[in-house]
Amino acid sequence: MQKFTPSWRGRPWEDGFAALHAYLAPRAGVDDELLALAHACRPAMLSYPIDPAIPAEPGTPGTLHVTIEMIADVPACDISVRERDVLIDALRKELADVAPFVAELGPPLAGRAGAVLDVWPDGQVLALQERVRAAIRATRGEAALVHSGGRPHCSLGYSNPRELHQTGANALVGRSQADALTLRGAYSLAV
Repeated sequence: MQKFTPSWRGRPWEDGFAALHAYLAPRAGVDDELLALAHACRPAMLSYPIDPAIPAEPGTPGTLHVTIEMIADVPACDISVRERDVLIDALRKELADVAPFVAELGPPLAGRAGAVLDVWPDGQVLALQERVRAAIRATRGEAALVHSGGRPHCSLGYSNPRELHQTGANALVGRSQADALTLRGAYSLAV
């Protein structure tokens, strides 16, 4: 396993740096089976240099997430409150008619950068990603979409204990209310 070294526009991610992200985020009381699976994976990660996204307390989501997109034109600190509001409004409009969907997460996979849960089927997640990208493109331009997160996955933890870019304040964009047993579309924009 290698230390996960995120990058920003081809350069190493610096300490204290933040970028806006659009996430699918699990919720306690809704995605309990997913949280139980992630929590069951936690002990196996503790003997490796992995910073688990799931906290020690069962049933809490911690920073568990599926990254849908990163706004990559400028650092988060260079995006004004007004620009964030415009982006959030565009995301709300673009996602308003997205129907609730179910995606299965698992099995747990370990790689050189940490541990993840595979997302399958990924068709609706990829369609959601395209809608999010359309909102970003409309408000920030094509330059904001230089990130490629690979195939959809839920990050269980990164192999870099100092890597905390996925934590921070969340602005709720919208939330679907599907009655299913796996991760639903709960969309958040996070710094």
